[in-house]
Order: sequence, then C-alpha cells, then structure tokens
Amino acid sequence: MTLALAAVCGILAAEFGWLNGGGAWLIGFTTALLGAALRSGRAWLLLPGVALVFAFIHETRTDETFRHPLRQVLQQMDKPAPATIRGSLLPDFDTTADGRAHALCTTRQIEIPPAGAVITQTAVLLVRLPKGMRFPGAGVFELHGSIYLPRAASNPGAFDAQEYALRNGRVARFEADRMQHIGDSGETLWCAFLEMAERCRQWISAKLTHDLADDAETAAVIRAMALGVSAEADDEIEDAFRNSGTLHVFAVSGLHVALLGVIALALLRQLGLRRGISLWVMIAIVFAYAFITGWRPSAARAALMVAIFMGAPLVDRESALQNSLGAAMLLLLAADTHQLFMPGFQLSFVVLWLSAIGSVPLLQRLMPYTRLDAFLPPQLANWRQRGSSQFRRWLAANLSVSFAAWLGSLPFILGHFQSVTPVAVIANCVLVPLSFLCLGATCLSLCAAGLHLTGVQIVFNNLNWALAKAMIASAAWFAHLPGANFHFQPNAPRTNAPAVWRMLELPHGGAANHLRLSQGHWLFDTGDETSFRRVLRPYLFSSGVNAITGVFLSHNDADHVGAIEQVIETFDAPLLFCSTQEPGKQDSSLTTLRRLEAAGQPALRKLRVDERITLSEEKTFKVEAQVLYPTMQVGNGRGDDRAMVLLLRIGPWRVLWMSDAGWNTEKILSASAAELRCDVLIRSQHELDLAMTGEFLRKTKPRAILCGSDAREAEVMLPESLIQQAKQQNIPLLDTWRDGSIELQFDPEALHILPARNAKPIVLKTRE
Repeated sequence: MTLALAAVCGILAAEFGWLNGGGAWLIGFTTALLGAALRSGRAWLLLPGVALVFAFIHETRTDETFRHPLRQVLQQMDKPAPATIRGSLLPDFDTTADGRAHALCTTRQIEIPPAGAVITQTAVLLVRLPKGMRFPGAGVFELHGSIYLPRAASNPGAFDAQEYALRNGRVARFEADRMQHIGDSGETLWCAFLEMAERCRQWISAKLTHDLADDAETAAVIRAMALGVSAEADDEIEDAFRNSGTLHVFAVSGLHVALLGVIALALLRQLGLRRGISLWVMIAIVFAYAFITGWRPSAARAALMVAIFMGAPLVDRESALQNSLGAAMLLLLAADTHQLFMPGFQLSFVVLWLSAIGSVPLLQRLMPYTRLDAFLPPQLANWRQRGSSQFRRWLAANLSVSFAAWLGSLPFILGHFQSVTPVAVIANCVLVPLSFLCLGATCLSLCAAGLHLTGVQIVFNNLNWALAKAMIASAAWFAHLPGANFHFQPNAPRTNAPAVWRMLELPHGGAANHLRLSQGHWLFDTGDETSFRRVLRPYLFSSGVNAITGVFLSHNDADHVGAIEQVIETFDAPLLFCSTQEPGKQDSSLTTLRRLEAAGQPALRKLRVDERITLSEEKTFKVEAQVLYPTMQVGNGRGDDRAMVLLLRIGPWRVLWMSDAGWNTEKILSASAAELRCDVLIRSQHELDLAMTGEFLRKTKPRAILCGSDAREAEVMLPESLIQQAKQQNIPLLDTWRDGSIELQFDPEALHILPARNAKPIVLKTRE
C-alpha cells in the first residue's frame, strides 16, 4: 500500500507538470535510486524510485493521448474534417449509438487533406462504421470519412466526453463512409475472443429474460444488474437507484464481482472440491464474468482484487487486505495511469479500504445492543430471543459497513457529483442483500439453462423478476424519503454578484438558461429530455440548486421546453409561465405544452403582452420580466414565430431574451412603441430566418449579443450576415458553439460576461 501511494504521488507530479526536463533524467535518476535500494537494502529508497517510475509511465501515456499530434491538428478545426486512415480494427460492442456498429482502430497512418497533415504516430480512434455494416472481422483497413474530437464540456457539472475518451486512450473519433480490407493483422485470435465474449453475453441475456417478455422494463433491469447493459433500462428507475445512493447495485460493479466470487466459492465447496481447486476455479469464474460483461474498469478492478486477496493461500501466504489493495492498485496503474483520475477507481479503493478499517470500531460500539440479556444463560434462550439476537448482529454488521463506506465516499461524491445521499446508509442494508439474492438466482438460472432444464430455469427467472421488482420498489421508496438526497456547491461562488445568468451550450438548436438570484432560481427554457439529463440537471445539481422558483417557456418546441415535465418532477412543481398563444391551434396533442394543458397543470400561467413578473423584490437590485411578444393577434402555426420575447430589467441592466424569434417577430417589434433598447441580446436560431434585420439591431442597440448555435447543422448555424453586422457596429458577438456556455455576472456598476472557452471576459459599465 505504501508503494502504491508513492506511485500515486509520482503520477500526480507528472500530471500537474511538477517534473520537467523530459524522460531521460527520469530514467537515469530512477535507475540510480532503485540500484541504491538493492545494494544498500534500504527499503525507503524504493518510495522515490517507484514514484519516478510511475511518473515516467504517466508522461508516456500523456504523450500518446493528450499531447498526440493528431489532437493538436484537430483542435484548430471546429468541424469534422475529411480524412483517410489506415490501421487495424477491433470490435467495440459497448458503443451502439443509433444502432451503428463501432470499432477501435489502432492507426498506422492518418491523412487530413484540409490541414495538409500526414500523421504516422500510432493513435487509437473510436470508429463509427458505415451504415448497415457489421464488424468485418480482424484485419488492416483503409477507411474514408471524417475525423473529429469529441466536444469538450463547457457546461458546469456536465460529463466531459473528450477528457473521458483521452483517459481511456482514445485520441479522436472517426465517422466512416466507406472502407476496404487491405491486409491481415496479428489480432485475429484476440478479435475472435472478443466476439466469443459478446456471443456469451447475448446468450446470457436471452436465458435470463426467458418467460419475462411481458415485463420488458424489469427484464431490462435484470440485464443491467447481471451484464451491465444499463442503456436499455428506464431512466426513472436508474434515477431512483442514483438518488437512493445505491447505483452500484443497479449496474455491474465491483460489488457484483465480489458477490459472484462468494456465490461461486460456496457452490464449489458443495461439490466437495478441495480448497485449492475451488479457489482456482472461483478466480477463473470471476475473470470470465468480468470479461463477458465488457471488461469494464469497475469489474476488472474487482476481479484483480479478488484474485490477489483470495489467491494468497495458493502460494502459502496470508490474505492481508491492505497488501492486496496495494498490489492491485500498482498493477492497474502500471497498465494505465489514467485510471487514477476516474471517479470509479478512487471510490473502489478508498471505500473498500475505509469499509474494512472503519467498520470494525463501529461494529464494536453496536455489539452491546446485539447480545442476549446478560442475566439470561444462552442455553435457556428460546428461538425468538436467539433469532432476534442474530438479526441484530446482522443489522449491526451491515450498518457499520454501510456507514463506513458512505463516510469514506462522501468527499469524492461531493467533489465529483456535488451530492449527498444520507439515505444510502440504510438503503444499502436492504438493496445489497437483495442484490446478493438476485445474483444468486441469476447463477442458478444459468446453471439450469446450461443443463437444458427449462422449467427450473423459468422458476429461477421468475424469482429473479420478483427480487428485481423488490429492488426497484425499495430504491424508489428510499429515494423519495424527505432528506434522502440533496445537492450543494462545495466551492464558494466565484462572485458575490446579486444576479448571475448562465446560458448553457445545447446541441441541435436547443436552449436552456438559468438566472440565479438571492431570492430564488429561474429557468428560461429547459432544453429537451436528453439535454436535461446530460446538461441541465447536472449543471443545476453542481451549482447546488435544489429548488426552482419558476420557469419561462418560450414556445412549444421540444428542443426548448421538452424537459419541463422532468423539471417539474425533479424540483417539486415550480411556477410555469408561457404566452397566451401557447400551445398553437395546430400543435399536436403529443407536444409538451399540449400535455401540460391536458393534465390541468395548475402552476401554468399564460402571460399577455406588457404583463410584468417580479423575480426579485430587493430594493437595491430589483429584477422583473416584461412580456413584449407575442400579441393576441399573432396566430402563426409555426412555433418559432410565436416565441415569447421578454425584456428583463436586472438592476440597472436590460436583457432582451428573444429565444427563436425570427424576421416576422423583429419586424413587428420594430414597428411597435415598445422600448427595445438593451445591454445584452440573447437569441437562438429561427429554423428558417437565418439573419437578424439591421433595423431591429439599430433599435435594440445591444452592447453584446449572445447566440445559441450548432455549427454541425445548417438550420441552427450562426448566420454569416449577423457576424458581419455585429462586426460593422463593433458589437461583441458570442455564440455557444465557439465560446461554450456563457456566464453573465450582474453588479450594480458593471456586467461581466465570461465565456467558458475564451479566457478574455467582456466587461460593460452602466450607461450614463
């Protein structure tokens, strides 16, 4: 364990650039230290030696990913670039977006004509194969298509796909249009092994859900718990496990691998096998399970820990937890130093270590409450008294381990997810035993399937179904208890500004804005359901938002208001505001606002033109929103032409929120008597009107324009004419595609505009 901690120090030193000067001196100095340790027998010299060894390994890994020449070329491009790559392919069965097959390509040569670049340094790319094509088998291929980097996260709290890919050794992504086989590779056997594991996974999936076709929802949960196929499970069920602090029992994790090891060892002992043979077979089963479930990092870590801990007796050694954890950590970090920065890696080792050392003193404190009456001889205790004592011991053991694990994970959960789930201490005492029973039923079902005992298999599948239903109900019940979970921002806000506006970066022309005031939190559009799960909810939780005061809904467009039902459910029914023209007369009954209206949503209030809503009544910094559009005369069937326009007075500042309003709206407002002058104009892109009229720009006189855009789609791309108009009038123009999410800090004397991808802020002073 001490050597593992030294390795961690070396990796961190390399990550933060504390060791400069290249790899030559690292190798020389490390060799000298290790040589001195061997000659003198001074074990403490191993610590700096190991630290430097792992620092060198991490430097090498970083050169292969973060500092790869391909990445440096692609960072200069804001769109996918045409490219041709040559390299060997291996299947990637875990990535199945849009039903397309994926593969991992280890490149030999990459040609990017627009950049004039030819890169021969090896890189690993995630390749999306052409439509309708399955994985063609191992070999060397030439692929033609487009290459790009995953979008780096600019929204606070959002998952960073680019960093995650780099930590997993994948430098970029490639969209293949066509491909051809040009040779053989030396990975045919490994490829066949991966394909066999996938066939095993498909067989297990089919056998576990046999006779459960009538309940696809629960069947998906069983597959998620047994095989890690969580993408098929319902989002609400996954949220219940997450909010109850028991997500580790929902998908394949180290817990499942450890439980499987216990179950396998118990079954093998029942067969009368010797202890040594049982241990070897159990270790083989654990690794086979981890491999079949996709060799996920959590399963691989647990398999290695189990193998080291349980394998000690095979070489005449005692099993010591700290030695086993340290050895597993050293091996995993030697294979991939980037694992250190994964939340799962940190939680696996810290939680297991603290559970082992912290649960013992807790259990000792609880033991007096588990014993029989001191004045009652054990021989005279009846079965109820003995059963009660055994149950209290079981409960005390579970509570002590659960509390120690929760306490140990708390700093990491706060740092990574800004959440606290106190209910997890109790919930795990229920969900973990149920998970053990569920995994046991899974093993027995597969044994019956292997022996072609279909009737027995169906019995165990239905038992598994009942246990899964119990787990779902328990997780939902615990998640909805008062105070079960809450979120807050552990770091203090960067500003003491009385109002802060955040314009989030959303794909496909979606929009979501958050206004933080001292008296509450307000949303201006919510994005669609996917954006809520991936962007808006993580952002709000990471910002410590546990309640929303109200939501303004611009128009009946799923990309803007599609997630309002999820917002209502998550944040306890905030106030809702839309215009009198919503929903449109021609809007389908399946649209979001039609569903809200049909449900008789009592909090939905329809606003007329010139109506004002007070958001904050602070005397020194009053905030209100005034409706400018649409009027009662607007009856256009197109949603973008009915988009609500608000003028927000935030202290001395004026913000014009346009949403998707286009040419028609601008002409009507320009011809009206409304006061349109603003400091900041916030807009998204009308699906047909690509330009902002010069007349409207002259009347509004914005000092900064903020646009939501997506350069990958022509309909929501930032129009060139607007760029030119802003340049001619010397108006700063920011857009979310280029600049990322944008924060506006409103102070009485100054307005600070801070784009996530631009280090240079814009500062506006109040008008005189």
